Amino acid sequence: MKRWFTVLGLLYLTVSLVGCSTGIAAANQATVELEGNPTTGYVWGYRIADPDIVRDVASDYIGSQLEDDVVGVGGTFFFTFEGMAEGETEIVFDYHRPWEEDVLPEKTVRYVAIVDSNLVVTLIEQ
Repeated sequence: MKRWFTVLGLLYLTVSLVGCSTGIAAANQATVELEGNPTTGYVWGYRIADPDIVRDVASDYIGSQLEDDVVGVGGTFFFTFEGMAEGETEIVFDYHRPWEEDVLPEKTVRYVAIVDSNLVVTLIEQ
């Protein structure tokens, strides 16, 4: 049984590497970390100006760890992006309550993503 899992794992890895034909390395990823507190209803959303250059591959939230398991404590949102093609694009994050319409975000943060031989995401406005 263990042997089948190994074979299937190698087959998956092979298919993943063959399917990556953009010319950009598969390890070409960067993660943006933003503090927030979803218990207040606020979450970080984002827009990628040119999704042909950068795409999102994962997002996660990890609450802050306190000794007394306090309810309502904030944490960190993680957003991982992958370079798809050489170029430059902007990623704009808004800290907002998704159900509120016609309300400005509580906070907006802008990053520039530059892809050449690797991906670099840099804060340009906070």
